[in-house]
Amino acid sequence: MKQTGLLLLILSLTVQLVQAQPTLTLANRKLSPVLQNNSKLLANKQEQVFWIVASNIDSAKNYFRANNLPVTILQERSGGLLVVRAKGTTLDAQVLSQPFIRFVDVPRQPHEELALSPFDNSLNTINLAHSKYPQLNGSTMVVSVNENKPDTTDIDFRGRYISTPLSSPLISSHATYMSTIIAGGENSFYTSVGVAPAASIISSNFASLLPDADADYRQYNVSVQNHSYGTGIENYYGADAAAYDASTINNPGLLHVFSSGNSGNQTSTGPYAGISNMANITGSFKMAKNIITVGATDSFGNVSFLSSRGPAYDGRVKPELVAFGEDGSSGASAHTSGAVLLMQQYYKEKHNGSLPPASLVKALLVNSAEDKGTKGPDYLWGFGCLNTYEALQELANEQYYSGSLTQGAQQTFSLTVPANTRQLKLTLCWTDPAAAANAPKALINDLDLELVNNGNAQVWQPWVLSPAPVIDSLLLPAVRKKDTLNNVEQITIDYPVAGSYTIRVKGYSIPSGSQAFFTAWQATAADQFQWQLPASVDYVTAGENNLLRWSSTFNTTTGLLEYSIDKGASWQTINNAATLATGTAYWRAPDTCTTALLRMTINGQVFKSDTFTISPIIPVRVGFNCPDSVMISWDRVPGIKKYAVYQLTDKYLQLIAPAADTSFIVSQPGGRLWYTVAPVISNGRYGMKAYTINVTTQGVDCYLKNFLVDLVNNNTASLTAEIGTTYNVKSFTFEKLMPGGYQLLQTFQPGNLAFEYTDNNLADGVNTYRVKIELTNGKAIYSDPQSVYYFLTTRYIVFPNPVHSSGPLMVLMKEESANTYLLLFNSMGQQVLQYQLTQTVESVALPNLQSGIYFMQIKKNGKKEFIGKVMVVR
Repeated sequence: MKQTGLLLLILSLTVQLVQAQPTLTLANRKLSPVLQNNSKLLANKQEQVFWIVASNIDSAKNYFRANNLPVTILQERSGGLLVVRAKGTTLDAQVLSQPFIRFVDVPRQPHEELALSPFDNSLNTINLAHSKYPQLNGSTMVVSVNENKPDTTDIDFRGRYISTPLSSPLISSHATYMSTIIAGGENSFYTSVGVAPAASIISSNFASLLPDADADYRQYNVSVQNHSYGTGIENYYGADAAAYDASTINNPGLLHVFSSGNSGNQTSTGPYAGISNMANITGSFKMAKNIITVGATDSFGNVSFLSSRGPAYDGRVKPELVAFGEDGSSGASAHTSGAVLLMQQYYKEKHNGSLPPASLVKALLVNSAEDKGTKGPDYLWGFGCLNTYEALQELANEQYYSGSLTQGAQQTFSLTVPANTRQLKLTLCWTDPAAAANAPKALINDLDLELVNNGNAQVWQPWVLSPAPVIDSLLLPAVRKKDTLNNVEQITIDYPVAGSYTIRVKGYSIPSGSQAFFTAWQATAADQFQWQLPASVDYVTAGENNLLRWSSTFNTTTGLLEYSIDKGASWQTINNAATLATGTAYWRAPDTCTTALLRMTINGQVFKSDTFTISPIIPVRVGFNCPDSVMISWDRVPGIKKYAVYQLTDKYLQLIAPAADTSFIVSQPGGRLWYTVAPVISNGRYGMKAYTINVTTQGVDCYLKNFLVDLVNNNTASLTAEIGTTYNVKSFTFEKLMPGGYQLLQTFQPGNLAFEYTDNNLADGVNTYRVKIELTNGKAIYSDPQSVYYFLTTRYIVFPNPVHSSGPLMVLMKEESANTYLLLFNSMGQQVLQYQLTQTVESVALPNLQSGIYFMQIKKNGKKEFIGKVMVVR
């Protein structure tokens, strides 16, 4: 009886609990979480934009038309998506209940997710890829930066930005940073080199949150679109997520790359509501399956505190990758987009111009990523840290298989694992059909990956994470089991037995048609060491601490780290017990300009770096900027006898001439305004280029850098001037304007760049000066005039005279007064102007007076204090 009573009590409480739960009507279940949580949007009687997903677009359009509904269709998208303008009340009362309406959402306001300020292309082996694959620069590729518009005048995009109607009218520095990371041309400084420095760039407005039209991607040959923005934490598969999955299906070579977000310390919503520091990816569009979502790390490969974490709303692994983005996941996404461009370029060159399928590129990027943190995939690191060089290596070595499956079918591939393999890694990836908006589970086609050891029949399944909405479960390490959520599956085996293996891919659930897939593989050998920084394309800054970076598969803990600046004839110790596992060390490079080598000695094995350059950063200045010639100069670098001068041309810096001295004159520069210099170390080997300068913005005109005249102690004029160079200067003279013209004050012989003079003989009123520079060829260069105003007997100075009828007429007063007026009279004695003078310097606008002589009075407290004449001209 007691047990029966207890059961009845539990049943009663359960019923009450169920009854207490809020229930959604059929119509409400069609609403996105954004609309469910903001009922005001549907109660709003003002028109706004909605996304409507219909099972049949024609049915929806016919219904709107037949009932004369005030619904304006703005766009039609694949997957039954309609972008409409309507009142929320109209949708709520007359649309939601219709059986062909599946889902309704609203666009949200996107925001940029911080920019990358530090530069480091070594963490993700981008510079190593540049060094080993110098032909890969993105030259045949086009990237779309989906946000606001970058600064199209930035010299690092010179000649490679393509203007299209897709771009936003707003220009932002964030878009400029992202474009530089992806495709900067290294024109301003070496830190502005992008991952794909020859790629073309277009900009696409992110205001709609939906992908561009398929025709737009094809028209502009876009193969990568970078999305470094977010909205808020949105844990559902929205119409936008379905649209991006469909975009990849419709454009098989197009890969969308998203930042994960900068909300890693925030509490989740949706299925993971209330869980802190997890499931906080910023935007439902990032829940798409066929994209890559990228989290951020610092320059040591540690995931940033604010980097948004997974899982996706249905438990899938998100982010897929992490990459360097110390100030936000924006930069991480941009680095990854650049890496994709390099891979696509390589594939195109080997396959007659065809792009690789997006699922192949994704499989290779995931498979080559460096696993960090918890072993196997996790919701913080995804599948690991982007490794651009290894991804290219797998592509170049064709370390992948392709296939296609129907329901219940299976394909197998043979793989031989060599001896001394430290780890074997396999990754299966496929482009999955778009799911229905708001689907509880996004995966449509379910493939299964298995690996079989042919010697003993042992079978390995992929790593799978627990998606249970409990923090302890989400932090559990992955286990080997069947994966029913992800369209990316991965198997790793540490120290596999050498021999023959079989890769099996099964079509477990493919409701219709067939599903294409790719499987990438990697066998990492034990006892391997590789230098990552510096590579041959890198510069080490002379006299400063520089980061060194390497990868190692040795079990040994330390190695001997040394450097040489004499081509290996002798070696100097940096650290006799460098910790190999950290993969990094700091080295204070010698204060010199030369080539150098590094080497690491481990258990008697020696690993030398590529030859790299140690170089100081030299400042470049403008000596003169004259119409017919420009002179640039720089500091001498000890031990360097020759310098290379570069000029910015249509796209890139181009070597124009060698220079034996520390200055160079460019004759007839025309519109070429940008220049830089690098020390020449040896034939074909150059030091670090200086910051590129625009000769018109350095404050130096034709020899004269500045000329200032100041009034000192209310009775003395102090004249100071500076020239950019003494080259070809015969003399320098200060002159003063007198009634008969300019007269010499003092002449200096060249020797210094700065000059001073004091004039103790000021005239009452305006005192005007200029500089005269006489060159050795007899040519004279004059500065613009500069003036000081001296109040000796007068209390007022009025100028210019003559004055243009549009003004202004300047009036200087010795002291401020609250009751002082300027009056102007024409020749007929009629007053044409009255202006109250309240400050010591007044700019008086003229009422577009006729040409002629006007009589002027200045009255203070009604008493006449100053009279004069003013000539007005038109």
